[in-house]
Amino acid sequence: MSFLRRRLTYANVVASLALFLALGGAAFAATQLPRNSVGTGQLKPEAVTAGKIAKKTRSQLRGAQGPQGPQGKTGKTGAKGATGAKGATGATGAKGAAGADGTGPSFEVFRETPKVVEVVSTPILSQNLAAGAYAINADVVLEVNGTGEAEVLCTLNGGGRAVVGISGGTNAEYPATVPISVTQTLPSAGSITLQCQAGPGATVEATYANLIATKVVSQTRSGQS
Repeated sequence: MSFLRRRLTYANVVASLALFLALGGAAFAATQLPRNSVGTGQLKPEAVTAGKIAKKTRSQLRGAQGPQGPQGKTGKTGAKGATGAKGATGATGAKGAAGADGTGPSFEVFRETPKVVEVVSTPILSQNLAAGAYAINADVVLEVNGTGEAEVLCTLNGGGRAVVGISGGTNAEYPATVPISVTQTLPSAGSITLQCQAGPGATVEATYANLIATKVVSQTRSGQS
């Protein structure tokens, strides 16, 4: 130790300190990379991840959208959905032509304007028919105009007839619908007529009537009174 103290001089100390600072400074400088000193050769494979790239740069690196790929396989059928609410009822369609029923054609006439039923036989409806056998059905709606009571007889030429009593005013229980049916064979062309006759006591009107004559193969129904 005494030997070292005799050899330490100011010049030795300054020289040693300078050498120490020179070595330490070089090590410090090695950790501070100069600008533009790192290239691809200094980077390890996969060292740069997406998180280390700026968002703007990532957008710039994204290429154009490629063409649409082929359609995939059809998936499984899904579960049946709940039944929807019922829609509104549509408008009634036009009446179609009468279908065949094993009989011939039908002929129908209407009266929708009132007609006064006289005390003598009054024609209400009439239909011209060709020769043949027919099933004939008629309906007539009778109503008293005002007050009073009357008895009305309605007939179809060929045998059908019906009698009804009706009243008006405070005792009115009608209009009355009178049905009549008959079968009839016409040996030649002719007409079938619905007619009514009112007894005295009140003014009676036929407010509505219809007559249907259907041609049949033969008479299988008897007239109803």
